[in-house]
Amino acid sequence: MKTRLLLLSMICSFASFANAAPPVVSGVTASQRAGSKIVDISYNVTMDAGQTAFVELWFSPDNGLNFPIRCLDITGDVDANVSAGVGKSVEWNAESDWDQQFTANGKIRVIATYGDQASGFTGSGEGGNAGQAVGQADTSLMTAVLDSLITNYGDQTSEMKAEAGVDVIKVDAAEVTNEKWNQVVNWSLSNGYSGLPLGPDVNATHPRTDVSFWEAIKWCNARSEMDGLEPAYRTAEVEPFYGDFNNDGIIQMSHNHLNGSDNWNLYSQDTNQNGRYDPGEPYDDNNNNGIVELDEYQDLNGNDAYDPPATPFRTGLSFLNQSSQRVGQFIDFNATGYRLIPMPVMKKLASGGNSGKMWPWGDYNPDQYANFAMEYRVDLAMGMGSPPFQSPSPATERSANGYGLFDMIGNVGEHTENQTFDGQNTVQIYGGSYLGFELYHPDPSMAPNIPSSGGDIYMLYGDMLYSQKSPAIGFRCMVKAN
Repeated sequence: MKTRLLLLSMICSFASFANAAPPVVSGVTASQRAGSKIVDISYNVTMDAGQTAFVELWFSPDNGLNFPIRCLDITGDVDANVSAGVGKSVEWNAESDWDQQFTANGKIRVIATYGDQASGFTGSGEGGNAGQAVGQADTSLMTAVLDSLITNYGDQTSEMKAEAGVDVIKVDAAEVTNEKWNQVVNWSLSNGYSGLPLGPDVNATHPRTDVSFWEAIKWCNARSEMDGLEPAYRTAEVEPFYGDFNNDGIIQMSHNHLNGSDNWNLYSQDTNQNGRYDPGEPYDDNNNNGIVELDEYQDLNGNDAYDPPATPFRTGLSFLNQSSQRVGQFIDFNATGYRLIPMPVMKKLASGGNSGKMWPWGDYNPDQYANFAMEYRVDLAMGMGSPPFQSPSPATERSANGYGLFDMIGNVGEHTENQTFDGQNTVQIYGGSYLGFELYHPDPSMAPNIPSSGGDIYMLYGDMLYSQKSPAIGFRCMVKAN
């Protein structure tokens, strides 16, 4: 029996019972096992002390308009007597309840209701009892472990992990489509956001292009809040918070730093990467008290206190006030929400997990790859005549790479989170496009060239002004896996 793919996003729900505070469902994730019709789902649920809940799951094939399929062939933390906790696990046999069908717009609703009876949800409407709240988390995401990145420029692993802020991420399988963009924009219009234009009402499955860097990251914030996650991009510099290393319940700034650095880097300076100081790891005892006192935060404004992240970036044209400021200073790396993908991570994702090679297919260059243009939808004309493609194609039309990701090298170039260190207000664009490596860019002089002999995936980038747009540049998002 042919396996069909279920691209899922999740809806977390709760229903009230008596006078108790309703249970709260969060952190819902799901993934279909490769080569099977088994869907693994996890969620968190909090509730009043002493209470248990009845948990049920419903499936929507139409992007949440209706939920006609009750997930019955399920095992794990479902039905009656589910206790509060994190990492609740459910296994759904979709073959039994919804076989021989396919959707790219599936959602699952998780409903938790106090007591030992189901909520009464019938498959349409908001579901559950009166007062129920519904949140959404997109789980058509693919998992990537940032284990190693070897390029012609050496080992990029530490840089990649530091910029991602985590070792494991979840990534949009495809470039953000017109349909997905408009779904978020429509939500944002009534939730405090401005400056996000609706995309075309045709070609719903094509990548959303003609968006600036500022529009892309504002959209990431809106998507985060729509899905009940913490927005990452803030309107003021974010004081890096590293954690309560001594477990005293106090966030503190010390005068002692690993390797003498004011900005303690978990990945590059914690020798065994366990998140704490261990005997033998270098440090400077700046106050000469003989005690290693790790920084728990970086005091950027000198007020001797940790300042929580400012409000999310929802309105206005940008959040940079000075040319010397960097986008990274305004990112809350502890947030659970969506971000553009940092350049080093893009390189890793483009490798398809083939870290030891210069390209996903091996060590020979694209101009030696006979089917490169067609398989990756990238123009190699280099300005020599008209490009072979006139527009982007649907975001999942070609084969996925080893991570399950589509079009990491071609179709459209993609905004990254990285600024260019050139004294200009520019950010980096990764990948090629249907218009080529020169023609996709509003300013061809800033565009990348196809790598020459000896090049690798590291070289697939160019620069773009923050406010510039192109019909051949889109983006995709990532979140922390946990």
